[in-house]
Amino acid sequence: MSAASNPPMPNPRQANGFLVTVSLPSMLIASRLRRGDVFALPESPNEPLTIETIEPHPELSSRLIIVPTDSAAQFTLHVDEPVQPVSMPRTIQVTCQLCGTDTTTDLDLVAQGEPKAWVCNRH
Repeated sequence: MSAASNPPMPNPRQANGFLVTVSLPSMLIASRLRRGDVFALPESPNEPLTIETIEPHPELSSRLIIVPTDSAAQFTLHVDEPVQPVSMPRTIQVTCQLCGTDTTTDLDLVAQGEPKAWVCNRH
């Protein structure tokens, strides 16, 4: 699965410094999903699913068991199966590239991108 080349861009929501993020590709592998993420399957792009629980399959190491919210049904996905991310909220620790100061920030990786570099507001 190849990702389209997206140039790093500043994230204007980062109040305590300058955060550079890179956009996520339109499709990700299922192993990148976590509890609380929202995604859609390629065959049902207009039916987003929110993950209530996600865990490795106890017998099939290459499979994930996913239970969506608002559903008692569970299903399995191969860890490398492509899915369309809709929302991936994360709390991420970033380190200043100039002085080594650490901070945490909340991002939605789909809307704001993956962090690549951060410079704190002291520089």
